[in-house]
Amino acid sequence: MKYSKWLWAVVAAQALFLLGWAGYHEVVLRTAPVLRLKTRPVDPRDLLRGDYMTLNYDISHHPAPARERVGQKSTVYVVFKLTDGYGVIDEVLFQEPPPGDPRLCAQAEALVWSNGETPAEFRLTYGIEQFFVPEGKGTPRFKTLEAEVSVSPTHRLYLRRVLVDGKNYP
Repeated sequence: MKYSKWLWAVVAAQALFLLGWAGYHEVVLRTAPVLRLKTRPVDPRDLLRGDYMTLNYDISHHPAPARERVGQKSTVYVVFKLTDGYGVIDEVLFQEPPPGDPRLCAQAEALVWSNGETPAEFRLTYGIEQFFVPEGKGTPRFKTLEAEVSVSPTHRLYLRRVLVDGKNYP
């Protein structure tokens, strides 16, 4: 009898933790500030994971400062501004902005890249580059492809939805 109470207490604690964790991410997704981003898709198919789109954002490329070495990888903070209704890069910071900074900012992994002919640039990844779609949907035909993302207080981006020609997809 004594062990069953402990077992139920452990199970309840684990369930509360998982529900709290999922609830936190759902609240951030629904209430955090939203940016609309221009995207360019790549349509791979993974036999184990199914159909998905790899989204290549306009904010995934930014000129790197001259001091950065090609091949160097680091964590940066990207500050966004709104231009014509879309989020664009305003500034790239190498340290986290101070608490209370009102600007929209997201953490990204930056890889300095150059093909030898062009100046070095950051290739930025935010963790929202893959979008899984229902089986058999694949990449639709479109004129414009956009993504809406939420920017959390912890500087993470959450993919809210993908818009194909202004309409929800899928």
